[in-house]
Amino acid sequence: MGCCDACIRCLGRIPYASLIATILLAAGIAVFCGSFYTAVLQTRTLFNFDFRQVTDNFTNLTDALRWSAVGITAFMGVYAFILLLIGFLATGASKEKKYCGFGTGLGSRITVAFFLVLTYIIFIGWLLMSCMGVIPSLFFYLTVIVKATPYQVSNQDCINLKQFGLDVVFNQTSTTTANTQLGGSNTMWEYCGNDYQKFQSDGFQLFNLYIVALVGALVVTISLVHYLMCLSANYAHLKDSGKIYKYEETKYREEQELHNIVTNSKEKLNY
Repeated sequence: MGCCDACIRCLGRIPYASLIATILLAAGIAVFCGSFYTAVLQTRTLFNFDFRQVTDNFTNLTDALRWSAVGITAFMGVYAFILLLIGFLATGASKEKKYCGFGTGLGSRITVAFFLVLTYIIFIGWLLMSCMGVIPSLFFYLTVIVKATPYQVSNQDCINLKQFGLDVVFNQTSTTTANTQLGGSNTMWEYCGNDYQKFQSDGFQLFNLYIVALVGALVVTISLVHYLMCLSANYAHLKDSGKIYKYEETKYREEQELHNIVTNSKEKLNY
């Protein structure tokens, strides 16, 4: 029975809501980082295909996006561990009524409130990232899945990326005298013939990668909503714990004073 009681007490101290949020965040951030990193790298390869050459700004942008995804993954992993630790501390203080350490004092509530505000800011950031993730998914959906924009040049299917404003990513100053021999394209942002087929094939893979990255970002966003609910509940529990601690302390002092009065009275009567 003693072992069972100990196990029950240990299970009662586990912050299940924070644990679920951490699992969701870990899964979402892993999916987002892997798929987004690969998608950005393959997108640059697609735009650099054959005689085409992207600008240095676009190359720097893709490098920044790739390594930003890695940095965000590392940061979110550490942040999730901190929030899970706060969940363990707050749950142990509120459920077992241990009115000492993290469960009491103004410092614990300030800590939870700080991470509550910070988590809300991070949630807004991930919400914006999810919205921005729709842009490449929509682009490849229109060009690869729906195929809404191809046209015929010399009996070959072509697609012109200039209509999407993507001509700015190509280095237009480089000489391309062999353009007409390489896939029938007249400009770097035009894909015709074999180039068009490759664009369709690689674009379908990129569409799937960006969709998976978008799903991962949405899962991270949902996990942050869970964290916000957990932190709000922990803040309320800690606030109540402080009030109960003050009540118990006052009650103990009054009982101690009453005990001292009774003891002194008995001593006087004995004399």
